[in-house]
Amino acid sequence: MNKLIVLSGHSGSGKTSLMRHIMKNEVVSFTTRKPRQGEVDGLDYKFISLKKFEELKEQGKLIEQVEYSGNYYGIDQEEFENKMGIGDAFVIVDYHGMQQIKKVYPNCVTLFLYTPYDQAYKQMIRRGDTLDKVEQRLSTYSEEMKNKTYYDYVIRNNHNRFRVTKEIIEKVVESETGKPSN
Repeated sequence: MNKLIVLSGHSGSGKTSLMRHIMKNEVVSFTTRKPRQGEVDGLDYKFISLKKFEELKEQGKLIEQVEYSGNYYGIDQEEFENKMGIGDAFVIVDYHGMQQIKKVYPNCVTLFLYTPYDQAYKQMIRRGDTLDKVEQRLSTYSEEMKNKTYYDYVIRNNHNRFRVTKEIIEKVVESETGKPSN
């Protein structure tokens, strides 16, 4: 049975950068929001219309969905089954997404990644987010931090400690899957 690593964390915590260095088989979420500069359809997200989202929902094809900042995000059954059929996989979702996935796939391993608030703020500015967007996305920081108690592993990603954090996550993945990460 292949393992699913479910990763959550607040905006700017380094989730995507770290996991893409550790594992290649990512369950790609869809979103109804517009792509950010540099994002690639099918790699970062599957960018879909609200109409397409509503169709997937009506057809019962979603294993996870959430509304965030006026946009919808989620994972469809086909994407999930395809990636899990290949091997161990990872997915990046928020706390509510993690809860939904655990119901469908209780065998998953959950990780919560975080940084101190000021580091997250600086990271989001560095990646080109506007001040308004940063403040809006970090308005849920303290709420998200409270949810970390519901995860199997909680890992702090310290500024300029990418390699150390990566090694910690690799050890968790290896211990949970029984295989070294990619």
